[in-house]
Amino acid sequence: MSLRRIVLRYAIVTLFIALVLGYAIKGVEERLAYYEAVGFFQFNPNAGKVIAAAEKVGMDPIEYYVKYIAPKNHPELAMSSLHVGLDYMAIIVKNLFGLSTQESGGHLYGFERLGWDHIYRTLLFLVLADVSVVLLALLLSFRAVRSERFYGFLQMAARTFNGIPVWFFVVLFFLLIIYSPIPSDLANGIKGSGLGMLVYFAFPVLSILLVASWGLAEGITVVMKEEFDQPYVEAKRAMGLSEMRVKRHVIRASIVPVMYVWLQNFIEIQTLILVVDYLFRLNGLGTLLASALVITPDNVFFYSRTFAFVVVVLVLLNFLVSVVVELLAIQLEPRGTA
Repeated sequence: MSLRRIVLRYAIVTLFIALVLGYAIKGVEERLAYYEAVGFFQFNPNAGKVIAAAEKVGMDPIEYYVKYIAPKNHPELAMSSLHVGLDYMAIIVKNLFGLSTQESGGHLYGFERLGWDHIYRTLLFLVLADVSVVLLALLLSFRAVRSERFYGFLQMAARTFNGIPVWFFVVLFFLLIIYSPIPSDLANGIKGSGLGMLVYFAFPVLSILLVASWGLAEGITVVMKEEFDQPYVEAKRAMGLSEMRVKRHVIRASIVPVMYVWLQNFIEIQTLILVVDYLFRLNGLGTLLASALVITPDNVFFYSRTFAFVVVVLVLLNFLVSVVVELLAIQLEPRGTA
């Protein structure tokens, strides 16, 4: 995948997200405008003039208010959904990097303060989980390359664990914590700061590890097995090179395709990260995302800017990581020298 294709892909993703976000924001603003219209026609002394103007053009007074008067207080109603979405995404990015400030709260934000604290916790969780997944996947794949029997077991395990939702393991760990001497605080959010809070990531990381490592290990094994089947491997053996040197050549030639396999896995486990973050109350982006939708017996509240904050952060993260992987792949591609 070239850098141009990465930029194009994420540009399309950004436009799609902006369109959905803009549509959601306009929906919220339109609903507020209808509520305001009811109050306007009940209490505003100018209501008669608006009713007369609406009747003159053959419109319902409330529809007339929403279309021609409400945009003064809700400018989003006069803009396209794509324009609204792009504007709000730009505001989020500017807020992240301190280029502008925007108060939390209100009908678009909800009750959570949006900031770097949520991002830091999620990034720490993501790094701990991904490093653990990669290390275990490498151990499993190296074993599977040497043993066809173990490779068969790995394939079966990958299909089995990929079909188990991550919350299943979260529930198992909750039961373990409840019915064992393990401190219950480990299932009830992060306490403290610094190195002391790392212990609260133990069970969340294990939950991700049990689900995500098998598929990555199988992908790495497939890449390495295909590389061992390349003609140059037999040629190097025929030249009298030791098996260790041949393996080093294979590993070096496998680095780039393995990086792409890892990138796919890195993007996929972010959904698991969000779910586990919320269930273990780590107060990261998963907790923030859950707060974007509040359902009560009487109403449903969707805080679109909170939702957009999480999505924009993840899109930016994946874009940056994809670019770094592509740049590294260009530098590390060994085909010309292998």
